[in-house]
Amino acid sequence: MYPFILPDIFGYTIATYDLILITGIVIMVFYLIHRFEKKDGFTRKQTNRLIVLISISLIFALFFSYLIDGIFHSIREGEWTFGSINFLAGLVGGFVSFLILMKYFYKDENKDMKKIANTVITGVVLAHAIGRIGCFFAGCCFGIPTDSVLGVVFPHGHAHILYPETAVYPTQLFESAFLFGLFFVMNNVKFFKSIEVETYVIGYGIWRILIEFIRGDDRGVLFPLFETQYNVFPTPAQFISVFMILFGIYLLYKKNKLVSRVIIHD
Repeated sequence: MYPFILPDIFGYTIATYDLILITGIVIMVFYLIHRFEKKDGFTRKQTNRLIVLISISLIFALFFSYLIDGIFHSIREGEWTFGSINFLAGLVGGFVSFLILMKYFYKDENKDMKKIANTVITGVVLAHAIGRIGCFFAGCCFGIPTDSVLGVVFPHGHAHILYPETAVYPTQLFESAFLFGLFFVMNNVKFFKSIEVETYVIGYGIWRILIEFIRGDDRGVLFPLFETQYNVFPTPAQFISVFMILFGIYLLYKKNKLVSRVIIHD
């Protein structure tokens, strides 16, 4: 099975990854606008201000994704090297940037940061799910070689360079399917309303730790002594995921403790 490649149009080659990534971001923005105005009760003016701050945060997210990934790869190479990105580093950097921007540039009274964060993270999950499809077409973020029926042979990209004519796990599609399912749960299941952030950091953190074991691309290195044929344990993504899970558990504990106090006082 080979990934589909878009043909040249008017002499220009379409960068499928860029096209799908932009599509994911645009869909995320429309989702956020709809949810902010129709479900969260923000005015059009407030929504526009939030979208501007989110857009600025995306720029910071891209910067941090390049920076952190470059640092981890530089450790292995022994010299400064950049070129790839790390989603989790971008997520953390972008989200922290958004919180800082909200503190200094959003002064409206209905500044419910938890509600805003729940909406934003749900939109990010949707964009990420679409973006992983772009990774599949680009031949990046692939899995280890496999003889199973799930194997995919990539005709281009990093997967083709590292494993030419060899079937590998399409981990991009595995993750995309997981993220679409996670988005559905966070957006539609009543039980998870108001705890979307906690659901994401715990759910995706666990998923990312597991999927890293069958990733076949260069994941960077934390501790060279644990390097194996296909991977390094723990990878930077697994390391960050552990802290995500712990943070999510802390948020749930804090929320349950607050609810208990309210019940006791009532």
